[in-house]
Amino acid sequence: MKACSLLLRSGTLLPGAFSLPGRPIYDGWVSIDSENAQDVDIKVRAQGWHFMWLTLTSSGVGVGLTPEVAIKKAMRSGLDHLNSRFNTAELMNVVLKKYPGFHVAHVKLASRHVQECASLGLVDEAAFRHFPAAAS
Repeated sequence: MKACSLLLRSGTLLPGAFSLPGRPIYDGWVSIDSENAQDVDIKVRAQGWHFMWLTLTSSGVGVGLTPEVAIKKAMRSGLDHLNSRFNTAELMNVVLKKYPGFHVAHVKLASRHVQECASLGLVDEAAFRHFPAAAS
């Protein structure tokens, strides 16, 4: 996996005429290696939808006998710590260190989100608003 690759939660709703082909890489996640986040942003907006660039990040650490195993474990850890309401993650950084007999990987993921509505706040308000009971 290369830095700045994009991951999409399996089952994420996308605009009707738009698809992001990828391969399942972790349980519940699909790797979209052929696209970068900027290209996806342009294509999603062309369909009238929105690609949110959020400031929330997640990180993970993994240890393995090979660099690949360490990175895979770090990615899984980072994805597990990602806020579950966001459906896309962008791999921002991978730092790999080699020690005698094992490797340690640190990854940093940025939260991204694809949706039709332009505001995350409006979606939250509609879902969580409680109206007071009517006065009798």
